[in-house]
Amino acid sequence: MKRIVRVGSALLFLVATMAVERPQAGASSGAARLADASALAVQGRVQAAAVDPRLVASKGTVEIVVGLIDAPLTVAHGRNFKQTGGALNAGQQKAYLRQLAQKQDALMGQVRALGGRELGRVSKALNAVMVSIDAARIQDIAALPGVRTIRPLINYQLDLSETVPYIGASAVQAAGFDGTGIRVAVLDSGIDYTHAFFGGAGTAAAYTAAYGTSTSDSRTTTTDGLFPTAKVIGGFDFVGETWPTGALAPDPDPIGCGPAAIAPPCAGDHGTHVADIIAGNDGGSHKGVAPGASLYAVKVCSAVSSSCSGVALLEGMDFALDPNGDGDISDAVDVVNMSLGASYGQIEDDLSAASANAVRSGVVVVASAGNSADRPYITGSPSSTPEVISVAQTQVPSAVVFPLVINSPAAIAGTYSNTATVDWAPVDGGFNMTQVAFVGRGCPGLDAYLDDPAGKVALIDRGACNVSLKVDRAAKAGAVGVLIGLVAGGDAVSFSFGGGDTFVPTLVITQSTSNLIKTYITAPVIATLSPSITTPLVMSMVSSSSRGPNVSFNAIKPDIGAPGASVSALAGSGTGATAFGGTSGAAPMVSGSAALLVQKYPARTPSEIKSLLMNTAETNITINPATQPGVLAPITRIGGGEVRVDRAANSTTAAWDDADLTGSLSFGYLSAASPTTLSKTVRVRNYGSTARTYSISSSFRYADDAASGAVTLSAPGSIVVGANSSATFRVRLSIDPSKLPTWTLNGGSRGGDGFRLQGVEFDGYLGIADATDSIHVAWQVLPHRSAAVTPAATNVTLSGGTGTLALSNAGAVDGRVDVFSLLGTSGKIAKKFLPNPGDNFAVVDLRAVGARLVGIGGGNFGVQFAVNTFGQRAHPNYPAEFDVYIDNNNDGAPDFVVFNLENVGFAASGQNVTGVFNLATNTSSVFFFTDADLDSANAILTAPLSALGLTPGTQFGFSVFAFDNYFTGALTDAIEGMTYTLGTPRFTGSGIPAAGVP
Repeated sequence: MKRIVRVGSALLFLVATMAVERPQAGASSGAARLADASALAVQGRVQAAAVDPRLVASKGTVEIVVGLIDAPLTVAHGRNFKQTGGALNAGQQKAYLRQLAQKQDALMGQVRALGGRELGRVSKALNAVMVSIDAARIQDIAALPGVRTIRPLINYQLDLSETVPYIGASAVQAAGFDGTGIRVAVLDSGIDYTHAFFGGAGTAAAYTAAYGTSTSDSRTTTTDGLFPTAKVIGGFDFVGETWPTGALAPDPDPIGCGPAAIAPPCAGDHGTHVADIIAGNDGGSHKGVAPGASLYAVKVCSAVSSSCSGVALLEGMDFALDPNGDGDISDAVDVVNMSLGASYGQIEDDLSAASANAVRSGVVVVASAGNSADRPYITGSPSSTPEVISVAQTQVPSAVVFPLVINSPAAIAGTYSNTATVDWAPVDGGFNMTQVAFVGRGCPGLDAYLDDPAGKVALIDRGACNVSLKVDRAAKAGAVGVLIGLVAGGDAVSFSFGGGDTFVPTLVITQSTSNLIKTYITAPVIATLSPSITTPLVMSMVSSSSRGPNVSFNAIKPDIGAPGASVSALAGSGTGATAFGGTSGAAPMVSGSAALLVQKYPARTPSEIKSLLMNTAETNITINPATQPGVLAPITRIGGGEVRVDRAANSTTAAWDDADLTGSLSFGYLSAASPTTLSKTVRVRNYGSTARTYSISSSFRYADDAASGAVTLSAPGSIVVGANSSATFRVRLSIDPSKLPTWTLNGGSRGGDGFRLQGVEFDGYLGIADATDSIHVAWQVLPHRSAAVTPAATNVTLSGGTGTLALSNAGAVDGRVDVFSLLGTSGKIAKKFLPNPGDNFAVVDLRAVGARLVGIGGGNFGVQFAVNTFGQRAHPNYPAEFDVYIDNNNDGAPDFVVFNLENVGFAASGQNVTGVFNLATNTSSVFFFTDADLDSANAILTAPLSALGLTPGTQFGFSVFAFDNYFTGALTDAIEGMTYTLGTPRFTGSGIPAAGVP
């Protein structure tokens, strides 16, 4: 076996309408007969991840989650037990936990005998133990009785005065509902419970007494009689103060490390900000969304970095289900907030499974959608879980965009409005008529400056280190301003704080604007950033907010939006507050809103609370008033709309998908070769005391979609719902492929283009209204106008060396046909070996492999490898990576690896590219985008022959290995021992249709 590279892939393979011919001996496939792959070439700068294909996964000590066969307590206790009562009484719950503990003890005894060390265990949200052990013993653990799964331990990343009234929370508070009696668990980096916004003393002395003076102070590990408090009524620190640079060191004091008081590397104020947005209350004018709610500080994220421990998160979810730890989960919290996640969220993620179990038990779980921008399928886990409320970020009421004005040279002079700011380096006074200096990537300690930025505006490429560290370095070098240039396409996005203490006015600009400036940098380029030139952004998306749909279900995500840049409590400052942005700040707005609704409607289930919030959200949310005035945000960016909790609290009607129990209708992806009709059932709940008749209407998000006639919705015109009861109606969605737009997406060069997804998906809202209420249910479908090319036979009989294979196309468009020499196949992996939700691993199941010679422009040649799998992938980046090991001299040892990966890095571009790794020199290069589509089982990897030491006449050996590049990096399937001579394929074809769609 060979190795693992970390990153992803997927697309085209197959058929032909052609004559099939056996070439004469020595015949060559001349350039004129070759497919042309030059359009796949990567133009400009590419940042491929630094990878070593010879690394073998699962070597040395690994951290794993060992799942046991028995169901966790939440599953055994029954659905919505908080609202309806569970199946087990308190004594039975404790007895069940004892049974689980005994089995976990027995298992751990055997694991310790194998050299394993216990990291933690959970039994309420999941039934699992977390273990550190030599990878060589994993199979031994798998053979132990009672073990259901073994998966790697996954860590995660962390992602009010105007915002609280804006979403309607102040009105709900004034009506007598402020969250009193509701308990919210904040799974984050801890809470500074001494801060005045949580009823603390609000003094430096109080913080020092509780935390100490450094991350190594013993006071950080003891409650000192200062915790819990009347506001922060409980919690636990599951990580300690040094992880991930040191070992996990749990202790009973979950206080957050405040950079305002503690020297670097302290970086633990994230949770304090989040908690304040949810329920802060200084006893005066400063109030969070639910100022009467009580908080649990569940410290699962690092005090010294933005990482969140997978062990701690699972333990933290268990804590939230049983805060007093007595084994009776009737004291489970009402709401859990997680302002964290991992992009391209997968169903197999274990935190997602734990979150789903918590929701099913009756707890509202809210999570950030992520800050990975407008890219298809990039919404992160655990928010991508169907049961969890996934929150996008919208602009605060006071938000404005600051355009960049290029004063000279004349060739590029003008106003560039596609920009973004960072709240830790505000525009302030800006800069006026100042020369721009391009300094390169600008990472401290890694990159030498290409130019001296002193007295100038430093243009710095994004990548490799925290943006705030780049700005800090430039400011200390004398720059008067900073422009952060993106290195992949898309809108300008904001960045969170990642260290540093010296900043100057900073603006993020698009890749195209950055490249334009670089082109004319020697002119020189003179630029201005003025605080007086702005465009209001209220009721629009923040460009960095992650887009759906979710990877595993092709369903609408995010579910709802909320303003995410509230001014909130700063840990260690006593009374201080500062702006806090990203979806990390948006999620707690929704968690606080949920707390208000749970107080007012304690008998309603989490799915009802979620649907009510989605049904009543503000739908008139735009993409960006500065760059796309008046253009509404698509459903896969905003879901039900921007939260309006006052409308939710006042509504006596709710509606949801009767099967999925969520306030939206996800029709999913459909390869549409012929007219098709899909249907969904909507349940309407009337909470009123009299029977009501509701009118039903439907609308499209965009007028051109409605006018096209490609997608039509039909539903009854009205529905009667009895008093305090519910009724259902059917919605039918019909698709006419002949009227669908041209599919312009792919998973390679266009894999990160959210605007292209917007061009081919159809979405809108169903309206349900009577004289009292008017609510809506979001809907979305992603239809792919496609061909349906099929061969008349699966075998061809040759006569005189030639034969004919007829192809037919019953689809809506001309079909693209790619012909490869079929060189290897593999059977389908049995279902029992495939992962279940929460198993934390993916299986990439190879089906067939082919190869062919192609032209790559300029008279040069390349090789393409077509890989076909069982099962489609929503996006080629994850969870599949294909490694083609090339033996170019047939000596039995591989010389090169052709592999696919995400351009720039994880969740950085959405583009899948193909790299070549030289096993002799340990160097890699990227030449082409992967030829891959979304929602496909196919991928074509292209490499120049010159990069592989091959010629058209060379016979070479190769093997293809499939890896899980999302969870484990593990090899999941292989087709080995193939040989091929590019210039003399066994068969050739003529009359092959070159045009068409995938």
